[in-house]
Amino acid sequence: MAPSPTLDDLRAATCSDGAPSARNLLVTVFGDALLPHGDDTSISVRALSRLLGAFGVNERLVRTSLTRLVNDGLLTTTSAGRRSFYRVAPQARDLFRQADHRIYRGTPDEWDGSWTIVVIDGSEGTARRRARLRQELAWAGLGVVAPNVMASPIVDAEAAARVVGHVGGFTNVLVSRSSVIEGDGTLGADELAHRVAALEEIAGRYARFIGRYEGYLAGDLDELAPELAFKLRTLLVAEFRRVALADPQLPARLLPADWIGARARRLAAAIYAAVTASSEEFLIAIADPKLGSAATMPDRFGDSHMSGVVVDGDGARHRS
Repeated sequence: MAPSPTLDDLRAATCSDGAPSARNLLVTVFGDALLPHGDDTSISVRALSRLLGAFGVNERLVRTSLTRLVNDGLLTTTSAGRRSFYRVAPQARDLFRQADHRIYRGTPDEWDGSWTIVVIDGSEGTARRRARLRQELAWAGLGVVAPNVMASPIVDAEAAARVVGHVGGFTNVLVSRSSVIEGDGTLGADELAHRVAALEEIAGRYARFIGRYEGYLAGDLDELAPELAFKLRTLLVAEFRRVALADPQLPARLLPADWIGARARRLAAAIYAAVTASSEEFLIAIADPKLGSAATMPDRFGDSHMSGVVVDGDGARHRS
C-alpha cells in the first residue's frame, strides 16, 4: 500500500498519544478477537503484550490492566507452571455478548412500540451499588428517564433482569416491558426517546469517528501487513465500541432522517471486512497454538459491510 497520512497516523497511534487506554484495548481484544474462538480461549501475558506492542503497551502495563479487569470480574486467570493465562470470566460472557450485539448488529429495522422500563428503589442497597447497576444497565443499552428510572425500546426485559442479577444485592428492582400510553399529561414515545438518548452529542461522536476513519477507504486495505491490519482492526473497534455503547440505538422511527450513526456503522463495517483476514493471521501467529481457526469467526456487522465489498468463493473479502 502506498504511504499516506492516514497510515502514518495509524503507525504513530499509541495509548499515550491518541489511542484508547490499555484497558480499553484489552477489552476489545478479548471481545473482538479472542472470544469468537471459543468461550474458554485463553492467552498469555506475553502474547497480549506482543498483540498490543504496536500501541506502545509494554508487558508491565498489560499485567496491571489485566489485574484490574480480573478484580472487576471481567476476566479470570489460570496458571500453567510460571505462566498465567487469561480469558473472559464465565459470569461476564453475557455482558460481552450484549456488547457484541450493540457494536456489530445495531438496531433492528422493526419495532413493536414497546419499552423496557427499569425502576430502582432508591432506598435499597448502597449508593455505590445503585450507581454500578445504573452503569451496567447503561452499558446494556438503557438510558436515564428520571432518577433511578431507566428505559430502552430495544433492550428486552429479560436482558435487563439479567443485568440486575449480575450486579446482585437487590430484591425490589422493577423490570417491565410494555407500551407507552400517550395522552394529556403523559410521557410520549418521542419525549421518552429524547430523554434516554442525547442524540446531538452522540451524532457529534459519530461525526468525529467518520472524520478519523473515512480516509482509510481510499487505499487498498487488503495489502496491509498483518500486524498493521490487527492494529487498525483493534483501534477501529475500540473507538467505534465507545460510541456504540454510549448510543441507546433507538429504532429508526425515533431517529432523525439520514441518521449519521448508520453511516458510521457502514464505514466501520467496510474497513473491518477488509482487514479481518490479515489481522487474523497476526492473531493466530502470536496467540497460543490452541487458538481456534479463523474459520470460526462470526460474521461481524451482519450484512451492513456488504455494500462495496465482494466475497470470493473461498470466503476472502475485498472491496470492489
